[in-house]
Amino acid sequence: MAELALIPEQWNDILLVEDNSARAKRRRVVGVAPANFNTQVTVRLHRINASGCKVLAEKTYRAGALKASVKDGGKASVALELIDSVRLRGGSTVVAAGSAFGCNTRFLAGLADRTLDSVVELRPSSPLRCSNVAVDTGLASTAGELLRLPKWTRFELTAPCAVGALEYWAALLAEVWMPGGGLGRLFAVQTGGIPGIHRGTIFGLTSACTAELSDLLRAVGWARWIRPATRREERRLFPLPPTRGQIRTDGTQKQLATAPLTVRANITLAFQQDTRAPWNQGELPLYPSDLRGQLASVSPILNVAELFAGAGGMGLGFLMAHRGRQRYRVVFSGEVNPIYVETLRTNHTMLSSRRRGDRADHVPECVEPVDLRTADARAFLRQRAREAGGLHVLIGGPPCQGFSNANRNSWHSANPHNQLIEVFLGFVEDLHPPVFLLENVQGILWTQKGGRSVTAVEYLARRMKEAGYELFPKLLDAVWYGVPQYRSRFFLLGLSRDLRYREEDFGQWGPFPLPTHGPGGSEPYITVREAIGDLPQLENGEDSASLEYSEPSAEELFANPFLKLMRRGAPRGVIVDHVTSRHADYVIERYRHIPQGGNWEDIADKLTNYADVQRTHSNIYRRLKWSEPSITIGHYRKSMLVHPSQHRGLSLREAARLQSFPDWFRFSGSADSGAGGLVHKQQQLANAVCPLVTKALAEFILRL
Repeated sequence: MAELALIPEQWNDILLVEDNSARAKRRRVVGVAPANFNTQVTVRLHRINASGCKVLAEKTYRAGALKASVKDGGKASVALELIDSVRLRGGSTVVAAGSAFGCNTRFLAGLADRTLDSVVELRPSSPLRCSNVAVDTGLASTAGELLRLPKWTRFELTAPCAVGALEYWAALLAEVWMPGGGLGRLFAVQTGGIPGIHRGTIFGLTSACTAELSDLLRAVGWARWIRPATRREERRLFPLPPTRGQIRTDGTQKQLATAPLTVRANITLAFQQDTRAPWNQGELPLYPSDLRGQLASVSPILNVAELFAGAGGMGLGFLMAHRGRQRYRVVFSGEVNPIYVETLRTNHTMLSSRRRGDRADHVPECVEPVDLRTADARAFLRQRAREAGGLHVLIGGPPCQGFSNANRNSWHSANPHNQLIEVFLGFVEDLHPPVFLLENVQGILWTQKGGRSVTAVEYLARRMKEAGYELFPKLLDAVWYGVPQYRSRFFLLGLSRDLRYREEDFGQWGPFPLPTHGPGGSEPYITVREAIGDLPQLENGEDSASLEYSEPSAEELFANPFLKLMRRGAPRGVIVDHVTSRHADYVIERYRHIPQGGNWEDIADKLTNYADVQRTHSNIYRRLKWSEPSITIGHYRKSMLVHPSQHRGLSLREAARLQSFPDWFRFSGSADSGAGGLVHKQQQLANAVCPLVTKALAEFILRL
C-alpha cells in the first residue's frame, strides 16, 4: 500500500476535458424554471500539474445545437478543437476525461489520430471488444460485466478537496480494442470498500498500456475531483452566511440593514438565545398593544390565496386556524408540479369530508397545475378573487433552495429558484391584498440581489414599501409554536397602509404571536418521543401502505396534546405512510455505531466513500434524541437522519409528524421509486412549511 501524489509519475501534465452538461446551474428546475433557462453547455480544458490547476481554454454552445453536426464530431469536435489550441509537451502529457467524453468514440479516435495518451472514464454499460478475456457473449462485453474478474490492489490517495487520505482499490480488467485502432486497457477503481457497482465505482479506459495502475488512478480521478474543486472556487466568489465571528454575542448579524433579526446559526445557539429572550425575561407584554380587528369586521371568513403551494403546508395552517367563529378559506392554490397538485387535491377532499360542508366554504373546488409566471395565472386569480368576494390574505413560500444552508453551491440570486420571489411580489402589486405573508429560509437575509451590495430581503422590502405596505420581517423558529423540530424560517408580514397600522403599534416583538413553547413559554418544547414514540417499529425498507396501529388511550392523549392533534381525523387502528427507504447493509452497519445526538463524526473512519468527509453538513448521519426536538427536517433520506433507537432511517410518517402534518394528511405519488414515488414524497415534505407555525400566524392575523 502506498500513498499517492495527485500528479502521475509517468506524465508531467494532465489535460482534463470537462463540460457542465450535468451541472446544477444548467438544470431546468421542474415546474419553476424561467422560460429562458440557461441551456448553454461549456466545454472546458484544464491543465493540471505540480503547479496547480489552470483553465487553458473553453468554448460554449447551446445544448442540442451540435446534433445537426454529428457527422463532424459534435461535442467531440469541440473538445478536440480545444486540445489543438494549446501547446502540448510531447509524451509528458496525458488527456483525461469523464464518461461524457470517454464513451464518445469520435473523441477517442481523435486522440488516437493525434497520438496522445488518454485515460477516460466509461459507464458500466459501455460496450467493449476484449482481446484477452473470454466472456459468455464471446469477445464482446460491457465494462460492468467484467467487474467479476479483478484482482484488487489497495492504494491511498488524498483527493484535492479532502483533508485526509482515502482508500481506493484498483484492478486491471482486460485488454480491449480502442476506437481508431490499437490496444488499450480497461481498469476499475472502487472507493469505500463497498462491493458491486455503485457511485464510488470508476471504470477507466487507457491507451497507455505500460502505465502503472497508480498513475492511471491519479489521472482519471481528476474527472471527478475537478467539480468539487471548481465549486469551491465558485463559492469563494459569492457571499456566504454569517459565521460565528460575524454574529454578535446576542446572536444578531452585523451590518443588517433591515430591523435587527436574530440569526439562529445552530441549535445550541438557538437554545441560548431562547433562555435570555425578551419574552422569557418579562421584557415583553403578553400581547402587543390593542389590535383593531379590522379584517374580522370585513368578513367572518377571510379569503386566502396560496402561491407556490407545494404540498399545501402553509395553506393547511390557515385552514386549521380559527378565532371563535372567524376562520379562513383558501380560494386559490397555485402550484405547477402535477405531483404536488395531486397532493393538494387529495387533502382538500379529505378536509371537505371531515368538515361535511360545501367544499367551496373552505378549499378550492378544483386545483389544476398553473405556471404562476404567466399573465394567465394572474388573470385567473383576479377572477377567482372577485367571485369569492375579494382577497384578504396572500401567502406563499417561493422555492428557496438557492438561499438554503443545505444548498451551499448556489448562494446567489441568479439561481432560478431565487428569482421566483419576483413572481410573488408581482402578485402582491397586482392584487394588493390587505395582508400578505411570505416565507423563506434565513439565507434570504444575506443573499445578494443580482450580485449587488443590496440583499434580496432589502430589495423586496424596498419594493413592497413602494407598493403601499408596512413591512414586518421576523425570524421564527417552529419549535416555539409546538412543532417538535428546530426550524428557523424568515417571514415577511406586509400590512396594507389602508389598515392604518404602524411599527410603533406592535412594540419590540412586532405583529407576530409570542412563543408558546420553550423557555418563557407556557409549555415545554415538544420532543421527538412525544411526536413519534407511539408509532410501530419498522424494518429497513418497510413499504407497507398501512400498518396496524394501537390507538392511544384517552389518558395518553390528554398527557400528549401534540399526539392528540396528530391523530384527530385519522383512520382508527391503522397508520399510513409509515414507510422507509431501503438503505444498503453497510449504511445500516454505520447507523449502529451512532449514539443519540451523534452524527457523521462518530463514524468518520467508516465514510471512506466521501471525497472530503470534513466538508459534509453537520446533520449528515444525525441520530435524533428522544428527549429533545428534532433537528431541521430537510430531505431526511439524503441527510441520512437516523431513528433515535432503531437502526434505520426515518419513515415518511415520522418525518411528517416532526413537520406537524396530521396523520390524515397524505403525500400523493406512486408506491415505488418511479415518478411520484417515495423519493418525491420525501421531497414534498422537505419543501413544506410547518402547518402549526402558519396556524399560529393565521390566528394572530385574525386579530388585526
